[in-house]
Amino acid sequence: MTLTMKRVSKIFKDGPNEFKALNDVSLEVNSGEFVAVIGPSGSGKSTFLSTAGALLSPTGGSIEIDGQHVADLPDKQKTRLRLEKIGFVFQTANLIPYLNVTDQLHVINVMAKNKKRKGYEADLLQHFGLEHRTGNFPNELSGGERQRVAIARALVNEPDLILADEPTASLDSQRGREVVELIAAEIHERGKAGIMVTHDERVLDVCDRVLMIKDGQLVETETIR
Repeated sequence: MTLTMKRVSKIFKDGPNEFKALNDVSLEVNSGEFVAVIGPSGSGKSTFLSTAGALLSPTGGSIEIDGQHVADLPDKQKTRLRLEKIGFVFQTANLIPYLNVTDQLHVINVMAKNKKRKGYEADLLQHFGLEHRTGNFPNELSGGERQRVAIARALVNEPDLILADEPTASLDSQRGREVVELIAAEIHERGKAGIMVTHDERVLDVCDRVLMIKDGQLVETETIR
């Protein structure tokens, strides 16, 4: 699986004014590779991740996920692509407050109309040490547990691409590192492609490559592995 972005731009308009959030961004991420993108607030990190994950359409350039051009897909096909190919991990876990841990995962399979993966839900929860929490609701979980549920939910559709948006933001340093190590292990061991945008430089050694985004432009800073 490969994510390929070629000369991608994203322009937001506010009346007569324009703001270029992404400026000629090119990137390729392959299976088994975990890439970190760092940068100051307002540099374009969230826009970059949302565009890579087909949540936003680029103004210019091309994006391919597993050889499929994303930008020109109808909205329904983009939704299907996200359900089948992409797993999102957000900084606040974004769990549904009225669903227990098991149902947080099950709802993804219901949306994808995929009955085959039902047994995989329990396997994932056990894998992440959450088998004793299956009936609990988000407000009954610790911050680290909520993020582990979020990672399991991101993986339940067996995606090819994992996108993580500031996954350590609401966690202390130890739990934050544990969460990033879990994401990295899934990417490396299961052959996923992964991107994480983050402010947390303490976890960059877990990643294979580190890139910086500044004023909407992407620059490779170092290769870790």
